[in-house]
Amino acid sequence: MFTILLQKVKVSKFNFYLRDNNAIAETPIQLFISYNNTRIKYPTSKRINPKYWNKVNQSARSIKEFPQAKLLNATLRSIRETAESVLLKLELELERPPTKIELINGLNRALKFNVEENQSVVKKGFIESMDELIKESVSGRRLDDSGKRLNKRTISMYLTTQKRLLEFNQMYPITFENIDQNFYSQFLSFLNDKGYTPNTVGKHIQILKTFLSYATEKGYNSNLYFKSRKFKAFKEPGFSIYLNIDELNSLKDIDLSKEPHLERVRDLFLVGCWTGLRFSDFTSIKKENIDDKLLKIKTFKTGERVVIPILPTVRDILDKYEGVYDGPLPPAISNQKMNSYLKQIAKRSELLNTPIKQEKIKGGKKIEESYMKWELVTTHTARRSFATNMYKSGFPTLSIMKITGHQTESAFLLYIKVTSEENATRLLEHWENIILNNVNH
Repeated sequence: MFTILLQKVKVSKFNFYLRDNNAIAETPIQLFISYNNTRIKYPTSKRINPKYWNKVNQSARSIKEFPQAKLLNATLRSIRETAESVLLKLELELERPPTKIELINGLNRALKFNVEENQSVVKKGFIESMDELIKESVSGRRLDDSGKRLNKRTISMYLTTQKRLLEFNQMYPITFENIDQNFYSQFLSFLNDKGYTPNTVGKHIQILKTFLSYATEKGYNSNLYFKSRKFKAFKEPGFSIYLNIDELNSLKDIDLSKEPHLERVRDLFLVGCWTGLRFSDFTSIKKENIDDKLLKIKTFKTGERVVIPILPTVRDILDKYEGVYDGPLPPAISNQKMNSYLKQIAKRSELLNTPIKQEKIKGGKKIEESYMKWELVTTHTARRSFATNMYKSGFPTLSIMKITGHQTESAFLLYIKVTSEENATRLLEHWENIILNNVNH
């Protein structure tokens, strides 16, 4: 264990940089530490005029005009050695790389700095830090885990949660120090009183935890209660449907020749139902994505390359529109408009005019709502229908996951819509096939 952790520290980097290389007066010297894909900037309390600084050696220049160079360099060496020692000690004690705040706290204890810069950072409160995170997200300075700018939908969710927190702040002033179990319970009650579903409440808690993680990494917050298991972001499987093969065929058989706008939407939807692609992908298929009997496409959401067989329904639709548009399929419309048209189409299918009851939690209370199945058809129904129908057909789960992009089988099984009865029937058929094969052999 010691050898492994020591190797981790060896690949860590400790470098000194000036805050402003172009300053005409003294500027702070900062220690940059990189380890385990983590990077922190730590103030040293030392300052120097850039004209006396050697960028290459990251040290003060030993010249007559700057007699303090020797003492300053010795101090910087001591700071670097202490920082290396603190990181190694924390890795040994924790048996893992420390978080940013753990390392910063360790450096503060070891170096005993009372740095003015650190003091000003700690004074930033919860509301201010939340505002700072959103500004950085909007400007593009804050990136996601893959190094890309945060998308508009994520920023929109940040803004919605910020609005709820600012409302809550009027009745329960929020500080980093008072974010505890009582705060959590009160905030849950506040959200439930608005009639939100558990998933909406959970999303607000999840984003709140994002705000607090940001503040912790910045050094504004040292209260880690939000990492407790009791500070839970709720998530329950959403209520959604899939269309079985008979239902898909019923949509395919509807005569929409006199309503070409609906016909195009129906055909695009069926492409999604037989490829398992998301709306953003099945509406963006280009000629170069089609390779004889295969569809090869790089997905928009994850950037993964998937290869999908072109099944008969998809082939029929491709043949139908060949040469009609610049691309192989009709041009896309907005997701919202397509969902509206899909409901108009689905309503015409006798098989989809069946009632469905849904039990759900809203505002902390269990309620039951009733819908006609056609009312629940959306563009995402296509992808879920593909996954469920392929699973029910006996196609290997891992092979389906290669197309849908699910990382674990448990996540995939939660995603598909197979009832207990359907699952039992599938198992029975599988067992009967095994017996039949043994008899034949």
